[in-house]
Amino acid sequence: MGAVRSRAVAVLAAAAAATLSGCSLFSSTGPSSGTGVATQPPGPGVTGTLTPTPAPSGAATPQTSGERTVLVQDGLRIHSSPSLTAAVEGTAAWGVTLTVLGYDASAGSWPGSSTPGAWYEVEGATVSGWIIADPTYTAPGLLSSVGFQDKQIDGILFPTGWTYADNPGEIVFHPQSGSDSASLALRSAASLDALGAAGLPGYQSVSSNSEVVACGYTGTLVEYTASPAPSAQPTVDAGGSPVTRLADFAQYRVTLSPSFTLDIEFNYSDQGDFSIFENVLNSIRFPFPQCEAGTGSPSPSPG
Repeated sequence: MGAVRSRAVAVLAAAAAATLSGCSLFSSTGPSSGTGVATQPPGPGVTGTLTPTPAPSGAATPQTSGERTVLVQDGLRIHSSPSLTAAVEGTAAWGVTLTVLGYDASAGSWPGSSTPGAWYEVEGATVSGWIIADPTYTAPGLLSSVGFQDKQIDGILFPTGWTYADNPGEIVFHPQSGSDSASLALRSAASLDALGAAGLPGYQSVSSNSEVVACGYTGTLVEYTASPAPSAQPTVDAGGSPVTRLADFAQYRVTLSPSFTLDIEFNYSDQGDFSIFENVLNSIRFPFPQCEAGTGSPSPSPG
């Protein structure tokens, strides 16, 4: 299962084939402070009233209604029909939510593939059409956005209903209410060594992928599990923030410059929650060259 998840994140590199360089409507939010709940829409240029819709139950069930939020940093092209060669009706910016009208599982192929692929029929504030139904391009439901420029993070999309604590050493996201004690933490340092040892005592690696791409940068994603599974254990993590250790732990480490490395850690016990971690990796925006350079042509050249 870990290999499948890792592939879902790594395929973000292929999202370059379906995005539009330099046309995002997103404007980075200013530096955050203290704690808070980020709001949707993410910035100027996005209008309308958005109503969150829960993700469909069961990954095998295709979504045919509700909303999906765009994860791709440069925006996602909306085609007039489910084909890459169809006319482009518009581009949905990073963080924008689209209403799903239908699903086609046997339409035009995805970038780099000759086999049939799935597409969503969607409606935006001003444009309707079709987008590729790749889970690294969009996420089900409504997501909130926030940026931490003081930590060199221009934007992250995370679940509505979660909140965050912006601490000196890291940022920690967690559910705002309920009994779920999952947490997602982001720490940065000048080097991988400065981040400290990877993993957690008592947790064993169950999968590892050193080719996972986030915002154009390749890092390593490792999934861990504790055996036997522990009960929820409140503790303090390596960045000094309170978290709760749960049965499963995922960690992604990436180098973005000679003096900036990032560590993203996810404590969770429900396998269905792993998509939260994937969505963060697929949506995160950095002020570093490979993120800012854009992704080039949004579709392969004909013939």
